[in-house]
Amino acid sequence: MDLKKVLIAALLVFLPAAPAQASASKPVQVTFTFDDGVADQLQGKQLLEKYGMTGTFYINSALIGLPGYMTRTDLDALKAAGHEIGGHTATHQNLPTLSAAEQNRQICLDRNTLLSWGYAVTSFAYPFVEFDATTKSIVQSCGYNSARVAGDLRSPFSCADCPAAETVPPADRWAIRTPDDIESNWTLANLKSVVTRAETGGGWVPLNLHHLCAGSGCPAESIAPAVLDQFLAWLQPRSAPTIRTTVRTVQQVLGGAVKPAVTPTAAPAPGAPGVNTVRNPSFETAAAAVPDCYTSAGYGTNIVSTTRVNDAHSGTWAERVSMTSRTDGDAKLVPTFDLGQCSSQVAPGRTYQVSAWYKSTAPVFFTLYQRNAIGQWSYWTQSPRLAAAGAWTKATWLSPVPPGTAVAASFGLTIDSVGTLTVDDYGFADTTAAPAPVGVNALVNPSLEAAGADGFPQCWTGAGYGVNTPVWTRVTDAFTGTYAERLELTSRTDGDAKLIPGWDSGNCAPLVLTGHTYTLSVAYKSSAPTFLTLYRQDAAGTWSWWTQSPPFATSAAYTTATWASPAVPAGTKAVTFGLTLDSVGQLTTDNYAMVAN
Repeated sequence: MDLKKVLIAALLVFLPAAPAQASASKPVQVTFTFDDGVADQLQGKQLLEKYGMTGTFYINSALIGLPGYMTRTDLDALKAAGHEIGGHTATHQNLPTLSAAEQNRQICLDRNTLLSWGYAVTSFAYPFVEFDATTKSIVQSCGYNSARVAGDLRSPFSCADCPAAETVPPADRWAIRTPDDIESNWTLANLKSVVTRAETGGGWVPLNLHHLCAGSGCPAESIAPAVLDQFLAWLQPRSAPTIRTTVRTVQQVLGGAVKPAVTPTAAPAPGAPGVNTVRNPSFETAAAAVPDCYTSAGYGTNIVSTTRVNDAHSGTWAERVSMTSRTDGDAKLVPTFDLGQCSSQVAPGRTYQVSAWYKSTAPVFFTLYQRNAIGQWSYWTQSPRLAAAGAWTKATWLSPVPPGTAVAASFGLTIDSVGTLTVDDYGFADTTAAPAPVGVNALVNPSLEAAGADGFPQCWTGAGYGVNTPVWTRVTDAFTGTYAERLELTSRTDGDAKLIPGWDSGNCAPLVLTGHTYTLSVAYKSSAPTFLTLYRQDAAGTWSWWTQSPPFATSAAYTTATWASPAVPAGTKAVTFGLTLDSVGQLTTDNYAMVAN
């Protein structure tokens, strides 16, 4: 046998075959897609442009402008450089877990917002790669031309028997296949292999990226900018006629006209006055530790657990929020921040009463959030603090009028210290506060019996001005009932101090009847003369000093200070007042009243 032929044959067995390459008849198109619109993807934009390439960026429109996300200016820069902007739902939801109506709002509203911002939106990607037949149908009905999934093409670490490339046109344009998500364990060799395998038979290789980040603190779904740079440098010359592997956006691969905006399914209308619009208000329905239609929310550095418990105010179940350590921040259970399936819609110019039954080992308060028309959620306002409660206690608070841009709201009773908070029976209802009728005491907690937070009775707070040192004490030396409030000015250069109903309107500071006088009275004893100070809130919500009474004499035993105010000026919404101490000494008060004449 010819020894030379034997050696050549043996050598051929061990030499790797040269990779097949795309040809004029079997070109490969590579697409770089980026999900979520996070700010670190702008590094990907710059790298693509360095090599004369463009990508497709799938955007959650309601997250644009939030910390860690791109801004409108960034999106405009993407468009100007030739990149494609696609849709990814308004707030990045797991679509099959939502009702068909909520899926429609998430998908259509997101596309409509992006269209209104001036982008040609034809491509969609499913958040979390979760979808079903209903989801696919809704994507089509909202005006998209395609939808991308992730997976089902051959990948470096999985799916060895899967195709190396998607077909053009795709086997299913509503489930465009890709290799697995690119993660931090992908090497340059892995990236190259995905392309070279596809070059054997041609086709389309959409690549799915999330973060550009290098280092130990990066999310798992990250690629190092240096690795992407090297991959693009390798990929660029493969567009030559001898290989014909090119980089194109989804729209460039598939084509298709930009369809008009499609009106989303309408959210439920705001509730009628007095109607509770909270879904699953008693937490009876739950598929997990958190009741259906609710989300655990909060911020800061703390350790929190949320537990479903059968220590309920009504029904069978309640929810317990336990904060076991805290540096800062808070925790709460809120109706889910969505587009109408769980959150409550609001109407312009209306006020809303939020309510919850609770037990807690620490003071709590309501936190309210608002949503605008394009699905962006933000902090709105919060209530005064409520005292810890060992037994079931109903907390209520009347909101201000929602901001002009608000179309929906969510809320939660909030704990911001180590302890436990158990909640049940949430409520959110259109409620119009009205001034107390003539002859009726307009004050809440007038005898100071209900304890509040921060050392003051519920619905009351300390006020004053100037350089002085007030000391507040809840005492049992009461005129009636059990408790009174003692104010001691231990030092004074100028100014005064007083106990007043809190600075709001309709919750603690009473709404008033304009044109009417009010009879004010307080049971007190003092070691120095006192007087009543009155403040008024105008229609814009601004508080200012209004008037004050003549002085009342020192009294060692309880006596009642009574004074009739002037007529309430036009344009006044609410009034608050307090018996005032403006010299070193003590003042103990109880049994407040404010009655319209």
